[in-house]
Amino acid sequence: MHRSGLTLIELIIVIAILAILAGMTIIPYTYYLRKAQAKELVNIARACIQEAISECHVRGQAPQLNELESCSLKSNTTKYISNLQISGTPNCNSTFSITATGDVAAGGKFKVTCTYNDNNKDIYCTPPILQ
Repeated sequence: MHRSGLTLIELIIVIAILAILAGMTIIPYTYYLRKAQAKELVNIARACIQEAISECHVRGQAPQLNELESCSLKSNTTKYISNLQISGTPNCNSTFSITATGDVAAGGKFKVTCTYNDNNKDIYCTPPILQ
């Protein structure tokens, strides 16, 4: 009588192949997770620029970063960013950039730079860059 089925060796080979495939997906998934969490930096830097532009229209002069509520970690309820640092000098009459740097919960320090272009009145942000 002939029995069909998998031998122990064949079963071990299948399990080994699945383990290798699972191992290969963990690294890209971890990178994707960290980068997705770092996208909050884009929102913070963009909000900071938008508030600076708003203050320029209201007051007629450029505010300091410490005057802007959206440029602080306490006003930005963020789930993934800690140790937020924002740098840059807002300007009412020309192009300026704001850089946000922070630690991500999944690991790593990321940096984002958003630039306000005074010519076309638009904001451009870089993708999160691992430091």
